[in-house]
Amino acid sequence: MKRFRLALVVGLLAAVLAGGPGAGRAGAKTFSDVTPADWFAAAVTELSDAGVITGLADGSFRPYETVTRAQFATMLARAVQPPAAAQEPFVDVYSSDWFYAAVTDLYAAGLITGTTATTFSPGLGIDRQQTATLLMRAVGYTLQSRPQAGVDLALPADQVAAWLGGFKDREAISPVHAANLANAVRFGIVTGSGDGWFYPIITVTRAQAAGMIHRALYQPLRALTGPPAPVPAEAYPVLRRGATGPLVQYIETRLASLKYDVGTVDGRYDEATKDAVVAFQKVEGLVRDGEVGPEVWSRIVSAGVPALRLPAGGDRVEVDLTRQVLFLVNAGRIVRILPVSTGAEGWRTPPGHFRIQRKLPYWRESALGLLYKPSYFNGGIAIHGAYSVPPYPASHGCVRVPYWATDALYPLLPIGMPVDVYY
Repeated sequence: MKRFRLALVVGLLAAVLAGGPGAGRAGAKTFSDVTPADWFAAAVTELSDAGVITGLADGSFRPYETVTRAQFATMLARAVQPPAAAQEPFVDVYSSDWFYAAVTDLYAAGLITGTTATTFSPGLGIDRQQTATLLMRAVGYTLQSRPQAGVDLALPADQVAAWLGGFKDREAISPVHAANLANAVRFGIVTGSGDGWFYPIITVTRAQAAGMIHRALYQPLRALTGPPAPVPAEAYPVLRRGATGPLVQYIETRLASLKYDVGTVDGRYDEATKDAVVAFQKVEGLVRDGEVGPEVWSRIVSAGVPALRLPAGGDRVEVDLTRQVLFLVNAGRIVRILPVSTGAEGWRTPPGHFRIQRKLPYWRESALGLLYKPSYFNGGIAIHGAYSVPPYPASHGCVRVPYWATDALYPLLPIGMPVDVYY
């Protein structure tokens, strides 16, 4: 049975950016925020003329905004034009979605897959290695009907490593994407950052997407004469408080997609980012130091949203005393994960099934300390904000959550909401 969503405002904005309903006129050759000096100007102009991309009604293109999987699928479908299909393969792609036809047609043609066997995750940003794989599939597809003399996409498996050898972070490239990415490098469709890094997990901007689609599908393909000069492999640096840049933004974006509360995704490793990393480390059984080191880098790419302990649906809170995390559950699904600090030895937070009984929308000074916006669920025991939330049990029985997250959490804990506490 087909299902429908009512997300009109968000859907229309995303459609505009990719060229769906409400978009600017296809074929517009200029955009207010694209100048002839921009490296992507020629690609944007040609793809605009071809109707592959469009801008907003105000004449802008927004070249530095992230491309979502739905937006990239729409661009790719317009460029490749696979046959129309009626199959509905993903539970999160609805017949009312502006990108429905693009995803359905590409899937039927074998050009796109989901993030899982049943989900497409249309709102997630598409990363660089995923983009390379989709483009190489599209190249192979178009060559079937429009062959180019001298173009051979076959790349022996023993040559893949050599073509990726120019990237310091080649060990971060997923084996699933390695061969396609190596081929994309061989044909000059993708390049690194200019400093030896490729950043395979970083999401692609609209300008970058336009450049890669243009090189892959709108220019003659020419293989490079040989692989790049190899460079020593390096691990990504340890990220901690004060760090900034694309890797921090990736960590924030990835954690947010896994339902960890990161505050604002802004590329700055602040207190909220640290707390989200701690929560991830707690759930994954890693050292709880709040830093993104080798363990976190190794785990975060393949990690999934954690499973709930209890089978009950509806809206509720689960507090895991062993892992020291709080799961906010909406309609049976985790929507927010926060690190907590529960009762220390002698003040252990009792496990059991409770409900929110009363709430105070301000700081409360008790005999045992300050509680910010407490939501009481077991006598004097509450979920409340605190400045100090160490990664281990340290409270007098309450469930401490980070102060910065409390204002947003407080209204989501109404009177009567179930609270399940367990080891």
